[in-house]
Amino acid sequence: MKNINKVKLLLLAAFVSFTACDTVDFGSTNIDPNSPSNAVPSLLLTNVQRGMSDYIASTTSNLYVQYLSNGQYDEESRYQTLNWSTDGAYGLLQDVSEIIRINSGEDTKIAAQAYGSNGNQIAAATILKVWYFQMMTERWGDIPYSEANDVENITKPKYDSQQSIYMALFTELDAAIAMIDGGNGPEGDILFGGDMAKWSAFANTIKMTMGLRLSKADATTGSAKFNEAMAGGISSNSGNISYNYLSEDSNDNPWQDRFETRKDYLLSDVFVNKLIGTGSNTAPEDPRLMMYAETATTSATFIGAPYGFSNSATDNYSFITNNIINKGDAPLMIYTYAEVLFARAEAAAKGWTSESASTLYGQAVMASMEQWGVSATDAADYLAANPYSNVADIAYEKWVSLYLQGYNSWAEWRRFKAEGNDGRIALVAPADLLSNATDIPQRHGYSATAGSLNETNYNAAVSAQGADTLDTVLWLFK
Repeated sequence: MKNINKVKLLLLAAFVSFTACDTVDFGSTNIDPNSPSNAVPSLLLTNVQRGMSDYIASTTSNLYVQYLSNGQYDEESRYQTLNWSTDGAYGLLQDVSEIIRINSGEDTKIAAQAYGSNGNQIAAATILKVWYFQMMTERWGDIPYSEANDVENITKPKYDSQQSIYMALFTELDAAIAMIDGGNGPEGDILFGGDMAKWSAFANTIKMTMGLRLSKADATTGSAKFNEAMAGGISSNSGNISYNYLSEDSNDNPWQDRFETRKDYLLSDVFVNKLIGTGSNTAPEDPRLMMYAETATTSATFIGAPYGFSNSATDNYSFITNNIINKGDAPLMIYTYAEVLFARAEAAAKGWTSESASTLYGQAVMASMEQWGVSATDAADYLAANPYSNVADIAYEKWVSLYLQGYNSWAEWRRFKAEGNDGRIALVAPADLLSNATDIPQRHGYSATAGSLNETNYNAAVSAQGADTLDTVLWLFK
């Protein structure tokens, strides 16, 4: 099958922009006889995984939850960007579809076994598909899903509801977990090196996370899915799921690249002041601050930059730790053991399980401290001074522990806010906002061309979900 040619690229561009065009067959005009006509599953998998970095290393989401403030240019923390394109994500999902097609087709699946068992390749691709679609629907809400990535037949896909997408993703995730077999894991796997036990833990952690995200919108389903996945999720800090960058510029940590050109991201005063707590700006109450940040150059103290303002005197404020911004191969977290333990603590507090919320809360705080290299003594002292009392404590400590995991933290903050458990976090939007926002964003706006290129389906989505603005609250978080 000729899967990379001018027709396919044109159709893919048409789909990801939600545009309309007629399907045209150019025959063999654009076939290069000197290039292979079949895609290589291992290369496709690597490409899909590398695309995860754009989400994991996001700046905007970390500004939304106020871990960071801007330096001289403050527009990002004032929510300047309304419209966000889905093009890149759907392009990667096309690669996912191709991996599944190659490993399913009668004429291709035997040859594909050179890159891992068919079942394991399909499982890995499906798990990544679920991860991407979860991230996407939590950003935009209703998006094309059921008619997505069928670019040869559907150039104007309908937008599925967030609720229907979530339910379908559970089905896909369950199928992927069941498909994992004892054969070889997928080649080209830069996350887990083909270790299917780690893929299973990844899948179950996604399922746990999705189950808990339903706590406001559909607690019955959320509880059931959470309990199905709980035993299979991450079970120690050694199992933390991270994106491991390389020192080479071709795939190094984006934070290092940003700080090579301009020092534009500082720790926010909101976050720093919370972690200083009852301590001081040289000896903060929360010892994680000393691991998260550097002291300000001019004062050798921890000082957060005012959120939502221009902060051009950057040396007066604390930067992200040098272990991240000056280290090309510094890993960034996708899911952590602390995150799982906080989820289990909250599930226990909600009566979803028979576990102890207080015990799990303590274990989660200690796991977060260990993850960041805090001494056991300092961690125990902090926990003793900050014991568990209710879900608001879990919400606060989870927010602290998700530092630099912007999209995960933004989704959790919106959920906690919907449930009224965000009081200890207490985020407040800047006074002078852009893009007609009135508060901290609840979603991202669709691509600026979505309304003109797929008008009927775009209008239906806006009618069902609400105005295409940053303020519209999504189904998950109402």
